[in-house]
Amino acid sequence: MIHTMKTANALKALSPIAMAVALAIPALAQAACGAAGATLIHDVQGRVIGSPLQGKTVTVEGVVSGAFTGAGQLRGFYLQEEARDQDADPATSEGVFVFLGNLAAPTLKPGDVVRVTGKVSEYSRKGDAASETQITPANLAAVEQCAYSEPLTYASLRLPLQSSAQLEALAGMAVRLEGPVHVVANYDYGRYGELTLSSRPRLWTATQRFLPGSAEAKALSEANQLDKLTLDDGLQIQNADAWLPAPGGLSASRSLRSGDRLDGVTGVVSYAFGKYRLQPLAAPRVAAGNPRPGAPKRQPESVRFASFNVLNFFNGDGQGKGFPTPRGAKTPQDFERQRAKIVAAIRQLDADVVGLMEIENDGFDRYSAIQDLVNALNQGQPQPKQYQFANPGLPQVGSDAITTGLIYRPAAVTAQGKAEVRTIGNPQKNRPALLQTFVLDAKSKTRVTVAVNHLKSKGSSCADVVVDGQADVDKGDGQGNCNLTRVQAVRDLMAWYATRPQPGPNDGMLLLGDMNSYAKEDPIRAFESAGFNNLLARWSRDAYSYVFNGESGNLDHALADKPLSAMVLAAGEWHINADEPTALEYSSEFKSAEQQQKYYAADAYRSSDHDPLYVDVARRGNAVAAADEGGLALLLGLGALGATALWRRKR
Repeated sequence: MIHTMKTANALKALSPIAMAVALAIPALAQAACGAAGATLIHDVQGRVIGSPLQGKTVTVEGVVSGAFTGAGQLRGFYLQEEARDQDADPATSEGVFVFLGNLAAPTLKPGDVVRVTGKVSEYSRKGDAASETQITPANLAAVEQCAYSEPLTYASLRLPLQSSAQLEALAGMAVRLEGPVHVVANYDYGRYGELTLSSRPRLWTATQRFLPGSAEAKALSEANQLDKLTLDDGLQIQNADAWLPAPGGLSASRSLRSGDRLDGVTGVVSYAFGKYRLQPLAAPRVAAGNPRPGAPKRQPESVRFASFNVLNFFNGDGQGKGFPTPRGAKTPQDFERQRAKIVAAIRQLDADVVGLMEIENDGFDRYSAIQDLVNALNQGQPQPKQYQFANPGLPQVGSDAITTGLIYRPAAVTAQGKAEVRTIGNPQKNRPALLQTFVLDAKSKTRVTVAVNHLKSKGSSCADVVVDGQADVDKGDGQGNCNLTRVQAVRDLMAWYATRPQPGPNDGMLLLGDMNSYAKEDPIRAFESAGFNNLLARWSRDAYSYVFNGESGNLDHALADKPLSAMVLAAGEWHINADEPTALEYSSEFKSAEQQQKYYAADAYRSSDHDPLYVDVARRGNAVAAADEGGLALLLGLGALGATALWRRKR
């Protein structure tokens, strides 16, 4: 969606007379087309970014490739040189945008031949790498419709692009995307109508697959940039109804997920707000390439551990007031919507122990956010499904507005001792780790100590922090801000692990949380160097929990020490959030009253921006033995049958 004057109230601000003028559909003057003096559109465009005729008044004649003159649209149309007059230079575009501004919108459709006289200019924001060439007629008389039409020709476009200059040579032209294309990002879909398309169902964050700064990581990052193209919605206004899947558009029950395929994509290439994009000429067909998954099944005879970033779960003052909150819901109604989605997700995940991130740091009394969540989870549930929270006996955990939390089912596990809060790394940057030991099985004395973590994010600078004599700046290797700060926190946690009391034979350690680091980045490798196994890398070939800028990876991790690794039966993520449009979140902001109803359901999908993860651990302490006695009996039975058969053959 072109963001200029993108306000849903722009049309409402017009006076009734101005509105009538804006909605008038005048007939264009019939022109004597083909007359001498017209400038060819490729000469207006030139061979580089920026028209060589900028500031001059020209007359052009061509075929309408896309008309965006309706209410809320781009206030203009795209004109494409007639096929017989196009040149053979692949560096020059044959299309241009005709900006009508406040002129009454004419009736135009693709294929109409039009002659336009107007001033050439370039539209861009300060700092943009490119711009859109446009012709602005002084009045409607300067837009003359010819007495005939011509078939619109489409240029063929295939992802990945050959170079970043390829789209400039197609600016203003109608194109057809060849081959399958897939949605890889839908973050801006609800608000701006934008989808990011790729030739592949999923693009991977470079440091999810390769070492930061490596040649492989750089190559993947560069390849990703050439394999993305924005599909816009042809509108100027924000928060229009999301138009796909057609017919009917987006709804809580009709999502458009990352990984879904679009067929029959056609559009006009335009440039705005820092990137090239397609303005659609027709609604593409949507094929569900990545259906919503059901809840992951539990392994038998297991205890399930989970990690869940709960998207700034703030409950105001806990008594229905205190809204808007600093980071979470703005109204009590929105909080109720958020809580319903979080509860649905946790209940369906069916975990016995859940590490929480981004929960309000307001203590543990009856009005606290964590007590509010536990109350909601327990309401109407049988005793074996009910939770309580781990309480370290402190007024709050750390000093940040958000913190880590831990809830568990006393019917499934027994908390041993009090929860412990441990400062790791720079306390002004990293949130403390929250630790609790659980007894899984008293007979076998199986115990698991869980450490819930939320390391410093990449979003703000740590340039003022010095770690091991180095300023913690973004080094441009793909790890972003505060990498050394995160590594320092990992080292502190591993130092504690190395000096903890001697564990028993069935004692294991599980690290859970939002580490704000992808799989190949330094903090995760520091855990691995200390002897911890990356469970998602082991159990899930293509692990991801987050989508950013159209690229996927897992910021959320589960790591087990060697004893616990032998107890793990399964691990993975539940992809209910990262692939879903943000429009389906609980918030009522930037949505009409109708959209607030249409986009919302009290279900698990888009309950957060991170996918939850789970780890199933053998209750009796050894995954091989617990995999299980029935499997062992079957194995022994097969062995007995084999022995009998051998005896019979010998006879």
